[in-house]
Amino acid sequence: MATQAIPFDKKFGEMVLEVVKNVRRQEYTPEKLCQLQKVIECKYFYWWAMDMKKEEYATELFTDDFAYYMGRRLVAKDKRAQALNAKWSNKDMQTMHMGHQPMVWLIDDTHARGVFQYEDHMVYFDDGQVVEGWMVYCDDFVKCEDGAWRISRLRMAYREMDGSYRDPIPPKGWQPEDWEEPNY
Repeated sequence: MATQAIPFDKKFGEMVLEVVKNVRRQEYTPEKLCQLQKVIECKYFYWWAMDMKKEEYATELFTDDFAYYMGRRLVAKDKRAQALNAKWSNKDMQTMHMGHQPMVWLIDDTHARGVFQYEDHMVYFDDGQVVEGWMVYCDDFVKCEDGAWRISRLRMAYREMDGSYRDPIPPKGWQPEDWEEPNY
């Protein structure tokens, strides 16, 4: 396998830099630190759901107007579609999603934007093929009426990729057998 380096799209890079600059300027109170942790936990729960093969649990983490972008390309325009895409993509492999160095800009009491360094290590069950990626997430979060922080815009941009995923988009109408509606 050959590692492929992928440069940031200019607009994505500007968004990441905006977050980093604003994080450095924000003041913290005990309440803001609690909210910061809840935003981070929302993102970490997303990755844990992927690795536990419970991608459908991620639907609880998304707002009703959720959208997912890979670079500038819209991949999923609703929360169920994103969970189905993830379930399909992850079903044939052991996954490890690892997020690092969260920088979360608490824009106001109900809006935040976070950037996360990220790496994944995936191994296909059938032949041991390895796929590794290094990327950055730049996500928008909204604090909803129930007090939970949810992701409204999930954006990811690969920086490097070693290997390639097999057919990451499910066939039209595909439904997993082991879909479990979350019961919180």
